[in-house]
Amino acid sequence: MPRIVDHAQRRREIVIAVWALIARRGFEGVTLRAVATEANISVGRVQHYYASRTELVRDGCRLMLDEARSRFTAQIEPLPPVERLRALVRRAVPTSPEWALGTIVWQAYQAKTVDDAEIAGMVTEAHADAVRQAAAFIVAARRDGTLPDGGPPGDIALRLLATSEGYAARVIAGSLDADDALRALDRDVDALRGR
Repeated sequence: MPRIVDHAQRRREIVIAVWALIARRGFEGVTLRAVATEANISVGRVQHYYASRTELVRDGCRLMLDEARSRFTAQIEPLPPVERLRALVRRAVPTSPEWALGTIVWQAYQAKTVDDAEIAGMVTEAHADAVRQAAAFIVAARRDGTLPDGGPPGDIALRLLATSEGYAARVIAGSLDADDALRALDRDVDALRGR
């Protein structure tokens, strides 16, 4: 009986190796040979799934975004709108070593937008989607009476998310403690409630 191969899982294992290399060496460290070594597979196996380094790097960005969306959607499902907003605003701040590595890789992908139009499109859409989502949570929280009216939801959402990303960069750099960043973001969300 032929063995069933989960191609999506194989691709994911290769992409995880890409993320590890980006976190340690940046994009310069991502070669097909280095990815194969990191994933403990042959270069041929990598090439079976990815024709080029560019395709591999781009798929890494795509998978990172897809997985982040899926995890976040499941995490916030039972929460009321204002707590969904809080979770969205807080999620950029790394609170564990694994999350810090993910943040480093995401920041690298954001920097890669300078010379890769396809990655730039994915990152731009992810940023816009987050702002739309946060604005929708604000509107829903106003509708349920949790937040008072005040200011355009899109402007508030952009400010909160940009602040969060700035805090995340400082946490990664070691100039701000993650708990302090989260407390500051909580104060910003609570300020919307008039607290």
